[in-house]
Amino acid sequence: MTIGEQIQRIRIQKGLTQERLAEMLDVSRQSVSKWEMGQAIPDVDKIIRMSELFDVSTDTLLLRDPQAADEKKNPLHLGSVYLVVKDFERSVEFYEKFLDQKVDNRCRSGNKFVEFYVDNKCIALMNEDNLIGHCTDPHSPYKFVQNYWVEDLMTEYERVKALDIGHVTEILEAYPTYHYFHLTDPDNNIIEVTGGYHMDTYYCQSCGMKMQPEEYGKNADGSANLEYCKYCWTDGHFSKDETMEEKIESNLQLLDEINKENGTSLTPDEAKAEMMKYFPNLKRWKK
Repeated sequence: MTIGEQIQRIRIQKGLTQERLAEMLDVSRQSVSKWEMGQAIPDVDKIIRMSELFDVSTDTLLLRDPQAADEKKNPLHLGSVYLVVKDFERSVEFYEKFLDQKVDNRCRSGNKFVEFYVDNKCIALMNEDNLIGHCTDPHSPYKFVQNYWVEDLMTEYERVKALDIGHVTEILEAYPTYHYFHLTDPDNNIIEVTGGYHMDTYYCQSCGMKMQPEEYGKNADGSANLEYCKYCWTDGHFSKDETMEEKIESNLQLLDEINKENGTSLTPDEAKAEMMKYFPNLKRWKK
């Protein structure tokens, strides 16, 4: 195990994101990422500082842990405790005094939420008046939200969906660097899962349309199919037995929407000519 892999393993065990560790070490998140990917080695003073933060010896950071190979991929980690409050400013003042610390991330979050760190765990005060699109329904009687995080949000999303144990939302965006989905437990409590998420652009390999996650087709086991959209692929098979020419004619019925999405103004003849060149490269129609 490399130094970078050891740093990543212990960071995850301590419930820290790369961004949070970078803040604690006064370096950029990119620096932490380079260490963990083996593209750079931290200075001696940073290794010493990490040993203090992680409460481990410097030898532990520099030497292999024999148990590390047994850890599962993309493990689920306990994240923040969310406390939804009615009087936001009063609650912030209360917890600043009670915990004897000023809030973290106040400048970034404004009056939406603030974060306190206790033993490297986060307690976030969520402003009930400013929760639309994030955390939970403002009118819900439930005021605590469980938060977990993973390195790969899409992998965890597909795993949880396949479990079929409760309602799961689509992957949502609170702000550009924060993506999450919600799972509802049997008592209607909210579990929020966050993590690394990089939206790749997928195009249906049958109709050629750009797909968002909610438009992915479904395989027979209920998992998402990233090659075909839900209009072309359902329950593990194509929704309709048709030729490439028939699919192109079907697409032409949506030409106004296609032009609007792509910022074009193709005529039916122009669009058909483009599709006749493009479609043979799609997986479904390749010879």
